[in-house]
Amino acid sequence: MKKTIALCAAFLACGSAFAQEESEYAVTVDLPYVTKYVFRGVQIAKDSFQPSVEFTKGSLYAGVWSSVPLRNKHEEIASTEIDLNLGYTPKLTDKLSADIGVNGYFYPNKSHAEGDYSVEGFVGLNLELGNFTPAVYVYRDFNLDNYTLQGSLGYSLPLKTLGTSLDFTVSTGSVFQDDGESYNYYAVGANVPYKLSDRVKLNFGVSYTENDLDHGDDPGVWGTASIAISF
Repeated sequence: MKKTIALCAAFLACGSAFAQEESEYAVTVDLPYVTKYVFRGVQIAKDSFQPSVEFTKGSLYAGVWSSVPLRNKHEEIASTEIDLNLGYTPKLTDKLSADIGVNGYFYPNKSHAEGDYSVEGFVGLNLELGNFTPAVYVYRDFNLDNYTLQGSLGYSLPLKTLGTSLDFTVSTGSVFQDDGESYNYYAVGANVPYKLSDRVKLNFGVSYTENDLDHGDDPGVWGTASIAISF
């Protein structure tokens, strides 16, 4: 956990320096707590701290994300994870944009034989239709030899009298394994963001997730609470 916090601090320091030199740069630090770490329909760990830092400049973005389990740390599946991402989001029309990039997943507590890293490419489309935000993505993991097809639909309900909104999300996906068990999953969620200032935002959410794997339990209900700081 100390390594994760130190890494985030280093990226934050670098990002702040860039932001001072180039006003078009933006840096966002997010500090979420989740009751379950759920990834593409599968529960990876229980209570976790998931700090991240993201840099954006125009249509380019890069970031580091991590997940640190707060209990059951000795379970084989519940290991510390650090992800790096790099992407490009060109606008195709006024309402339609693409998202093309690569993700790197790293597991410092695992040995190379256990699979201590994985690299994934992806391409997606995001559409803005008023308060509705549909999206579709295709992912290819080159180490795990699988494809993921995921679609989602978001809807934001303004709550002007409270100074916030109620954001709903429905998503579904399918993971196709070249050698192994393929499966489907879906999730529904609701989030309430609240701006404390122009730079600081709170977020509270709850989600429900299921999958059709033959082994293991569905993640079920899980929640998140976070504070995000922009520079």
